[in-house]
Amino acid sequence: MTRILCLRLPNWPVQRLCNARPELKRRAVAIYEERQGCRIVASSRSDLLPGTPVAEATGVHLERYDPFLDRSTLERIAVWCEQFCPLVGLEETDRPSSLFFDISGLSSLIAGERELAEQILRAFSRRDLQCQLAIADTPGLAWAVTHDPESPRIVAPGDQKVLCNLAIETLRLPFNILQVLRELGIQRVGQILALPRTALMARFGQLLLDRLDQLTGAKPEMITAERAVPEILARREFENPVESRSVLAAVLQQLVTEISAALAARQLGAIQLSCQLKCENEEVHFIVGLFEASGNPRHLQELVAMQLEQCLIPGPVSGVCLAVLLSARLIARQRELFVTNQNHTRDLALLIDRLSSRLGREAVLRALLGADAQPEYAFRYEILAGRANRSLGTEHRKLPLRPLFLTRPPLPLAALSIAPAGAPVKFRLQGGEHRILRSWGPERIQTGWWRGQYIRRDYYRVECDIGQHYWLFRSGGKWFLHGVFA
Repeated sequence: MTRILCLRLPNWPVQRLCNARPELKRRAVAIYEERQGCRIVASSRSDLLPGTPVAEATGVHLERYDPFLDRSTLERIAVWCEQFCPLVGLEETDRPSSLFFDISGLSSLIAGERELAEQILRAFSRRDLQCQLAIADTPGLAWAVTHDPESPRIVAPGDQKVLCNLAIETLRLPFNILQVLRELGIQRVGQILALPRTALMARFGQLLLDRLDQLTGAKPEMITAERAVPEILARREFENPVESRSVLAAVLQQLVTEISAALAARQLGAIQLSCQLKCENEEVHFIVGLFEASGNPRHLQELVAMQLEQCLIPGPVSGVCLAVLLSARLIARQRELFVTNQNHTRDLALLIDRLSSRLGREAVLRALLGADAQPEYAFRYEILAGRANRSLGTEHRKLPLRPLFLTRPPLPLAALSIAPAGAPVKFRLQGGEHRILRSWGPERIQTGWWRGQYIRRDYYRVECDIGQHYWLFRSGGKWFLHGVFA
């Protein structure tokens, strides 16, 4: 029987900052980011809600939002939590604030789930971290209970009654879907479960059904360990600590060669490598992620060398360990005489690996299409390198022509139209006037009434006198720029 413990760290950006700088605990703190102006992300003051303009945040200490530091700190906490459970991972979101523990079968080794929960709470209290904890059959239900003050902290195995009383805010849904549900008078999960799935799919798309299935356990939700048990590793210990980067690079080349041989013997390719450098007072650690499994020693050596170049090493290194954290079986492909799509796919995978090693995994993303008609919500981003079950995809769908760049939010334009229907003849943009030579459209894009804020736009692709193509739409008699074609 699967049992999941979810540990939530409320207001995590503020907690992380105050834990790192204890002098701020006595002060009102607000964290902001530059998004549509400077706006609050999190605050220790309850009256400063996310999205509040910084200009309204008076009498508080302001700090810039650092999502990467928030995430890396949470990752270190997940590794520290392995003392309680061998499988600990972060929630799958861009801005995680919760940890998942797979405690299946652990109750027989300890005094019970309640005792384990108490041990974890005491340990976090000693680190001066506030947390909320829940145990349930699924990650979705455990996460929901930590966000619902009326639910019991430990949900008995097989107990489905708690589901119906949960607030809809505990379903991990985006704001626009929650807003429509509220406008329809739906406040509890039980009300959603009573509705036909076909109607839910038509109105809200696949995401709502996925969240319901993850909550009930109909759709399994995997927990990715933050530090997986290495499948293959190689190490070197130095009698005299090494300071030369060239020596370290040469040693890492040897370790990669050993690991490649071990991978080849198992017909495996690496997807994620972990490198640890032992220094006098601390360890330096970096991850090498690959888009496609590879056992090619030259390719792996190149990626490791790129990471080493960017690594800050505080002192002489006494030992090096290189481990394969994630691997997959290699697919043998027959070599072909002429250039094929397989060659292009392989070249693209190599490019993704190099860019991810040079710029960081979080900087190399791909856009995935969603089921929403509104362009702003019709896609999401996903990290490419260092994850299992990723492919470039071979599905070809006939899609309407869309610009490569979207302006968010749409930019109001001063445009001149001769006819009440049809594209404008000219418009002003960034102080310059552009005459439209050709246009294509209109394409009507509208959202259903259940979305709350009704969207009805007529889009045109236009070519101006400088040769640039723009994506314009008219709504309510006004013109907006929404995209630029490359």
